[in-house]
Amino acid sequence: MMTINEELRRTFEMPGIRVDLHTHSNASDGKMSPEELVRHAADSGVVLLALTDHDTCAGNAGAAAAAATAGIHFVAGIEVSTLWRGREIHVVGLCVDEKHPALKELLAEQRRLRDERARAIGEKLEACGFVNAYEETRRMAGNNASITRGNYTDYLFSIGAADTPGKCFASYLAEGRKAYVKPKWCTMDDAVRSVRLSGGIAVLAHPRCYDLNNKWLRMLITDFREAGGEAMEVSGSMQSPADRDFLQVLSREYALFASFGSDFHRECKYISIGGCRIDAGAVNPVWNHEKFRLEV
Repeated sequence: MMTINEELRRTFEMPGIRVDLHTHSNASDGKMSPEELVRHAADSGVVLLALTDHDTCAGNAGAAAAAATAGIHFVAGIEVSTLWRGREIHVVGLCVDEKHPALKELLAEQRRLRDERARAIGEKLEACGFVNAYEETRRMAGNNASITRGNYTDYLFSIGAADTPGKCFASYLAEGRKAYVKPKWCTMDDAVRSVRLSGGIAVLAHPRCYDLNNKWLRMLITDFREAGGEAMEVSGSMQSPADRDFLQVLSREYALFASFGSDFHRECKYISIGGCRIDAGAVNPVWNHEKFRLEV
């Protein structure tokens, strides 16, 4: 592990530098292997990268090795699905130690809950006429992948259930649709606690993606901070300048470090790896946190 020195800080904050601290590989619902993801990041000019797969750290070792070869600074991460006041909220962990007992225990239970939900979604899709939906989705994703609704979206699109992935999701998997299954994740507090016990930094992921008005968003940030959360994403994909500016204001108001991540899963017209704007002069970047470490 390597700490961040002043030279690296200046590098990450230079105009035009590409940083991405929220990405996914096929260890969960991304399309690229961890190694392919790193090579794509390198080709795109990314200098600082975190892999944050859903409820699994399985891809981190491969990504770290590939990053060392590619000359990219790499951060071991995770994205944990949680429940907060009945709503699904995601917590990113940066600089986590996947071998820590607290994180291992949390992720083992999350994987059990995720597989339980994935099988239930498969049963509902079977009832809609999609034979062997779970088995086919598992085959496409790989036996060790952490199956999400994103994997089911890929499966449905591959068999022509709708003419775009978005329509596949909206038609069958979105809340209120025939194949939707309500999640039973850990609490947000449990995720934050486990990330911190593992030596990591708990980050509130994509705060503008939860269909919350400003009052509820402030409630979420308050509860997250009181649970021990220390950072929030302020720049992401498909985000208006007004939303980014507002999140930057909130990060300062609530004394949270600022993180930057595209939530990259695959090549997409609207999402590019490292495509987040970094305004280090307006916020306190997460790499200023004393626990921020690079894998070496």
